[in-house]
Amino acid sequence: LPILLFLTSCFVAFATGSSWTTMAIMQPNVVLLAARLGEDSVLGTHGLLILSIGAVLEGAIFGDHCSPISDTTILSSTATRCKHIVHVKTQAPYALLTAAVASFAVYIPLALWGAPSYASLGLGIFMLYVLLRIFGRPLSNKGLPMGSPST
Repeated sequence: LPILLFLTSCFVAFATGSSWTTMAIMQPNVVLLAARLGEDSVLGTHGLLILSIGAVLEGAIFGDHCSPISDTTILSSTATRCKHIVHVKTQAPYALLTAAVASFAVYIPLALWGAPSYASLGLGIFMLYVLLRIFGRPLSNKGLPMGSPST
């Protein structure tokens, strides 16, 4: 259930361009559904309820950040005088990375196997660290004004 809720929230928020609308649409139904299905779950009622609510919130925020019709995306690109689609393309890889890590480190181990939450948190931190070490690049000082913290 949490995996499906995460993916559904991602899609709805991306399509509507609003995380708040997605949360308002999905959350009332999710609370009742998770409470009823939690009795038969490995996580129990409380565990499934918390994980499902979190899945909706995280999916809604992810979809909003990646959506080209989101108000925050439009305002950010306008305020920085960046081409709109360029802003979307530069923001999407970071959002996709965190969504993938959340899916593989948290939702799958917790929802399918009932792994402890601290183990999932540790796995997520480890995955982000490894990905940063593999794909990360050092900052360059080009274009920074004199006296900035990086110089």
